[in-house]
Formats: sequence, C-alpha cells, structure tokens
Amino acid sequence: MTRYVFQEVSVKGVFRWKDADGKPRQETRKFMQTINPFNKNARGQPKSHSEIMAEIRSERDLWLLQRKNDLAEANHV
Repeated sequence: MTRYVFQEVSVKGVFRWKDADGKPRQETRKFMQTINPFNKNARGQPKSHSEIMAEIRSERDLWLLQRKNDLAEANHV
C-alpha cells in the first residue's frame, strides 16, 4: 500500500492572561493545513503555501480576538 505524506503548514497561537487570583495562565492552539492536491482554493486549484499561511493566520487572529472578548466579558459579569 502506498503512503503519501503531505507537507504541513502550521501557525501556533498563544493566549496569555492572569486569572482572578493573579496567576498567569496560557492557552496554546495549533492552526494547520497541508499542501495537497485535495486542498483547493475557490478557483479549483491546489492552494499555495502563501494562500494557506494567509488562511491559518486569519483563523489564529480570529481565535485570539474571540478569547480576548470572552475574557473581557467574563470579567465584566
């Protein structure tokens, strides 16, 4: 059986904050996609490394913003 290994493109997101007791906390999440013929863009062509990086960076930025908003909301309740 043939095994294919596709190149992984990933970005790490790290969210740091202090909890109610003043202790430092950290949450880490990995955002990734692979470069493969099945991972296609809107034009139906395989995504390039730069297209994938742009997508996963925007996913990471959205996640960080959501975490900041969740923390701010929890502190104001």
